[in-house]
Amino acid sequence: MNQAAHTPGTPGAEGNNPFHDIIAFFARNTVAGNLLMLLLLGGGLFAASNLEIEDYPDLDSRQISITVPFPGSSPAEVEESVNRRLEENLIAVEGVRRVTSTATEGLGTVTVQLEPFADPVTVLDDVMSAVDRIEGFPPLNAEQPEIVLTKAHRIIMTVAVTSTALSRTELRAAAERVQEDLLALPSLSMVSLFGAADREISIVVSEEQLRRNNLTISELARAIRESSLNVSSGELRTDAGGLILRTDQKRMVGEDFLDVVLIANIDGTIVRLRDVATVIDGFADVDVDGEVDGVPAMFLNIRAADIHDMTQLASEARNLIENYEPPAGASVFVWDDNTALTGAQFRTVIGAGLLGFALVFLFLSLVFDFRIAVWVAIGVPTSMLGALLFFPAFGLTLNVVTLFTLLLAVGIVVDDAVVVGESIATQRENGLRGTRAAIAGANAVVAPVTVGVLTTMIAFVPLAFTFGPTGQMLNTMPLIIVLVLSVSLIEAFLILPAHLSHSAPWSRPPLTGIQVSVRKRLNNLRDRWVVGAIASAVRRPYLTIVTSVVLVIGVALVAMAGTQWMFLRTADANRIQADIVFPTGTPYETTWAAAEQLIEAAHATNRQAGDDPVTTVAAVVGHHFGAYRIQGSKKSTYGTHLASVTMHIRDESQRSLRPADLETMWRLNAGQVRGVESIRYNTALIPNDAEIQYALVHPDEDTVVAATNDLRGAFGNIPALFQVEDSLGESKRQFDLELTEAGIAAGLSPAGLAMQLRNRFYGAEVQRIQRGREEIRVMARYPQERRRSVRELLDERILRPGGAQIPLSAVARIIETRDFSTLTRIDGVRAATVSGRVDRRLSSPNAVMSEIEDDVAPRLSGRYEGLRVVRQGRGEGQSEVNRILRFTVPLALLFMYFLMAVQLRSYWQPALVLAGLPFAIAGGLLAHVVLGYDLSITSVFGMVAVGGVVVNDTLVLMDRYNRIRAESAATPAIAAVSAAARQRFRAIFLTTITTIVGLMPVIYGKSEVTQGLLPMVVSMAGGLIAAGAALLFFVPALVLIVDGTREAILGPGQSASSGGEVGPGLTA
Repeated sequence: MNQAAHTPGTPGAEGNNPFHDIIAFFARNTVAGNLLMLLLLGGGLFAASNLEIEDYPDLDSRQISITVPFPGSSPAEVEESVNRRLEENLIAVEGVRRVTSTATEGLGTVTVQLEPFADPVTVLDDVMSAVDRIEGFPPLNAEQPEIVLTKAHRIIMTVAVTSTALSRTELRAAAERVQEDLLALPSLSMVSLFGAADREISIVVSEEQLRRNNLTISELARAIRESSLNVSSGELRTDAGGLILRTDQKRMVGEDFLDVVLIANIDGTIVRLRDVATVIDGFADVDVDGEVDGVPAMFLNIRAADIHDMTQLASEARNLIENYEPPAGASVFVWDDNTALTGAQFRTVIGAGLLGFALVFLFLSLVFDFRIAVWVAIGVPTSMLGALLFFPAFGLTLNVVTLFTLLLAVGIVVDDAVVVGESIATQRENGLRGTRAAIAGANAVVAPVTVGVLTTMIAFVPLAFTFGPTGQMLNTMPLIIVLVLSVSLIEAFLILPAHLSHSAPWSRPPLTGIQVSVRKRLNNLRDRWVVGAIASAVRRPYLTIVTSVVLVIGVALVAMAGTQWMFLRTADANRIQADIVFPTGTPYETTWAAAEQLIEAAHATNRQAGDDPVTTVAAVVGHHFGAYRIQGSKKSTYGTHLASVTMHIRDESQRSLRPADLETMWRLNAGQVRGVESIRYNTALIPNDAEIQYALVHPDEDTVVAATNDLRGAFGNIPALFQVEDSLGESKRQFDLELTEAGIAAGLSPAGLAMQLRNRFYGAEVQRIQRGREEIRVMARYPQERRRSVRELLDERILRPGGAQIPLSAVARIIETRDFSTLTRIDGVRAATVSGRVDRRLSSPNAVMSEIEDDVAPRLSGRYEGLRVVRQGRGEGQSEVNRILRFTVPLALLFMYFLMAVQLRSYWQPALVLAGLPFAIAGGLLAHVVLGYDLSITSVFGMVAVGGVVVNDTLVLMDRYNRIRAESAATPAIAAVSAAARQRFRAIFLTTITTIVGLMPVIYGKSEVTQGLLPMVVSMAGGLIAAGAALLFFVPALVLIVDGTREAILGPGQSASSGGEVGPGLTA
């Protein structure tokens, strides 16, 4: 039998318990304990040095993207010829949850959303097979579909190449040279050029020369294809050996095409391409320009692949750029470095954690002997680094979320170590020494602490089943919590007793005098004030219960009225971006003027702020800056109607205003932009879905358009909503051509007419050539000045069968129509979305969504029969998380009840243990009101963490109460519960104070980089204070009511903790 089984403070009926044997072995064998600690510390440090570092976890959208470029086609044509055909074949694929298609000018995109538990690779294979089975797909003039599992690769660094002296072509060449040098680095594999159009070889044909030589653009393109090719013709087998026959005539640069023979006449005259066209080896027929602080610029985006450490990549790229020698007249510099912000986030979280650890150690040193304080405090880094040891095995990385989760676990880890350390200290005060005190103290709390830790693990498990961007940000938390708490149990019961098995104290004067004084004051607080308060609470248990319930309800109501709910807030970046969208077809000059208006507003904002927070202002017209790129996708959206302006700001330590404040000032300074369709401002480090977004779904297009206008108008009537936009976009003018009777009589067909006009105005694709890393298209078309006038179109000469040419106006009727710039369908049904942002000074996203769903949506559904109003964007993610948690949380509570019931051997006492949770919730809510924070999903997670501490401490309290009743069945319930509360006061007080002290640096640091996860810490601090009071007053009163009632009915000794239903727990 274990010697510790009969020591004071420990029930004698412990028997041969394997838990106790293991604890006793390590307590007596300090070498084993030290080696185990060194293994956890050293292994954790080694693992941490080799872990990948990133800002946030990789986001898997669980989507498959199918992109089909259809150059020169209208949105309606793209939808009819591409999207509808894809939808029909994809909706029925197993594992597909939703199919959303978007048709824009020249591009069809179908997004397949997967079911939560579907295997992405299997569904991808099925989707590819389904697309391959579509007959006659893709349509004529459309490119092959690109089918990829969407995966976002964040930009870790952007390099700018600027010059006022170089031409656009020379600047492009300089940027490509930098790109090649970056890609030469072994660790870099994803560097993309941005801010410039794709290269293209343009064959600009002369209409007059085509007529003179009786040529068409189609014939010209065919002649070039036949003259520019590489073909192997087999092998000539001679006696001397085999000879490869090969024609190697592929043209690679523009001037090579000039000598292509188009016509070889019988008289020996030759018409070459140079005779009928001009060849320009330049850029695609789109306008894209960029600048940084007014200087022309092109950008290189460096992205991280899955297997690389983003900080390492950034360091190598930065070293190359800092020592780079650019061409004369050009400058090369790092324009944006996301890893700098990541480093700031890491320093903030780690610094707060170290400061919190120092404060905890200082507080413990004032209460315990220095030996106990040191080893209890060292248990925290041991648990943290021990958990890091297992990170590689589970594919975890170091990021802000994992660091904050580790910080979140500190409270529970400190709680375990303090409970065990305090129990050992109590055994010493009761007269035990050395190993016997360590073993007895650990054995006394092993059962409740272990079960408390297990219930905490279970409380976090529901987060592991959340999906979507929000769920993926947080579903690594349960695994980290499980790892940390598992190691903390090893540390608390195998390592800590070994270190505390020596009796010699470490404290020396004057520290010993301070410790004696602090313990004396703490005992006086307990005996003079707390014990009296506990006695009053248990003597009037019903009054205590009623008062507590009223307080909890009152605090909850005040908190809910005084705070706003925002589902999740991510950290702000050190940049603010404005994306401008004009109606499709807007002239380049108009879009550039709008960009200049925002640039001037950015400079005005910098002056208005007072401390020069803006460092640089960059702009790109013809494209949008992007923080992400879809893996495998090479298709980008260009257009003269697009522009982005980005305002870089200083680090938060060098400015007084938050990014959100600067964004508001910038938006107000910019004012109204004439003719703009939307301007979307963004400060988030990770771009989010719209805060408020709803899809309107109905088979009839006119109904969708009318409902969209109504909903957009309703959004405009909600004062808190701004930046309201819809997915339809302003309709664009369109000419529909219809053959007249004269055209039909002339032998023309709609296809022939369309092809002639397409070749002349959009252009005929001659071929594609691979030059370096780029695939370059060779296009033949009319000169740009021939494609700008409606009069030129009407006078266009159409070639009829037989060779005669007649004006277009003579053979075709031109009908002007309008078409929307974007056409959307959801699961094969016409749809449109309306979105907006919420001004949190006026309302919260949840309040706005409630107003829309309770008032606006029902009115729309009543007005338009069959209309569905579907929540999307961030609101849909919130609904998804809530739906999953509504199922998983009750299941977790059931498992928690089961564990506690087994440990306490009672059906009722687990309910008493959980009774303290409402106080933790109320305290967390009140802390948000007092400290001025909004409630969020991370607030809820903080309350879950506090719940773990509450359950742990309450289990220890109930375990002590049960032991007292087991040792003397005649002890009245009121005496037993009062004694248990008195004995557990110091442990409860210390765990509460140490955890709050450890969290204070995070709360009062108020760093921008931790704002998204700070509500979690606020919940923990407020919840611990309230839960500590509940443990000492509310729970004893509740226990007394339950057990006192049973005693009154069944007689003394027949309480809920006796009669065989409840014993001393796992120690029995």
